[in-house]
Amino acid sequence: MTARKIDFYLGTLRLTPEHQRLFNHVEKLTEMQRAFKKIMPLNLGKHCALGGFSEGSLTICADNGAIAAKLRHMLPSLLLKLQAAGYEVTAIRIAVQANYSDIRGNDFPDKKRQIDKGGIRSLNVLAAGLEDSPLKTALESLLEKQGRRL
Repeated sequence: MTARKIDFYLGTLRLTPEHQRLFNHVEKLTEMQRAFKKIMPLNLGKHCALGGFSEGSLTICADNGAIAAKLRHMLPSLLLKLQAAGYEVTAIRIAVQANYSDIRGNDFPDKKRQIDKGGIRSLNVLAAGLEDSPLKTALESLLEKQGRRL
């Protein structure tokens, strides 16, 4: 399905009374996320995101415990900055969301990993010393994929 068809579908769905509240909530949360990213230090902002907002209570999802601890220290100033930006936030909850960056998409480009020459030699010696088995087949396949079989 093309993006244009999806946009048309979502635009039509937005007009239905049953879904207007949901779309309004999503828009508000997206707007808050933009404001949140602006007030956050860059090194922390890329490791957390808003998880939800309901009745004045905001949830921030952190990638790991260290980021969550730093956010907890910043809670009073974060609360004041969000209130100053015009959001009716009365409480902030910090949650650690394991593998949240994998869901959002990480900032690291995918690159093909290569095994160094010493590793290739070691794997060749290991494969040569094994009898025919699934492990030997897997090692030979790995070595072929590396394209550097010695």
